[in-house]
Amino acid sequence: MKKLLLTVMAFVGVVSMNAQIATVESVTPLLKGVESEMYNPVLSADGSRLLFSNCNYAGLRMYDFNDNVVTKVSTEARAGFDATFSPDGNEIYFVTQTRDGNRNLRQVKKYDIASRETIELTRQGRVVGRPVATTKGFATTIDGQLVATDSKTTRVRTEGTQLFVSKNGVEKAYTPIEGSVGYIWASLSPDGNKVMFFAAGFGIVITDLNGKVLSTPGNYEAPVWYGNNHIVAMNATNDGHNYRSSQIVLLTADGSQKQELTKPESMTMNPTASIAAGKIVYATIDGRLYQMNIKLK
Repeated sequence: MKKLLLTVMAFVGVVSMNAQIATVESVTPLLKGVESEMYNPVLSADGSRLLFSNCNYAGLRMYDFNDNVVTKVSTEARAGFDATFSPDGNEIYFVTQTRDGNRNLRQVKKYDIASRETIELTRQGRVVGRPVATTKGFATTIDGQLVATDSKTTRVRTEGTQLFVSKNGVEKAYTPIEGSVGYIWASLSPDGNKVMFFAAGFGIVITDLNGKVLSTPGNYEAPVWYGNNHIVAMNATNDGHNYRSSQIVLLTADGSQKQELTKPESMTMNPTASIAAGKIVYATIDGRLYQMNIKLK
């Protein structure tokens, strides 16, 4: 396919810096004085449950907003790195890591919230992809091989400077952005029609399922979908070692509008979002979690 060579972020110049895309209705600290070292939040699709972990991704915990209860899911290393809920929010899929001599070995596990049982879903492997949960099961890759109970589901992943899109059991590789040193944070839009990822050196990229670039909303990190037409992301600066500033922003997926939801000096980062609940949750650099309720205009 024809490749797109970008030397500048074409859409950045047209972003409205002070656009009001949504109304911020409330901002509330979560689990203040109850839990500590809370990072890497992940909301369920309906916004009723929240995963979080330590700064090093260990100590995976789940907060139930309805019951106001925190449950320990796993104490294993890296459990919070690729953790995700099933579509109905009743199961948690995560990847653990153990050390075998000089090797790191990883394994996909599932936690059933009702029974509180943890099940090993895969063998251990060196390179394990982020599990994708569907209503029919899950899919992942272990050392390049597909392991799935639902192999037909559409899913996306990145490896180096390639974007991989799987449809109907067939995976194809694309390079939508040349000149980047790597792609990360790949995700599928809720309607399954668009792919979003971050290209280092360029920023957020949105493509169709055939790798065609649809928009480049800006050079922001850790993007997550807020519905099919909006994105919540992190706008951060650093000196190569430490963060100097970090804020949460709301963007339109076409890159035409941007709204700052927090201030740069707030050191807020790693957002997660649920449009069904009108809710965004983010962490601060000192390990606190906040819930922001917004309403799109």
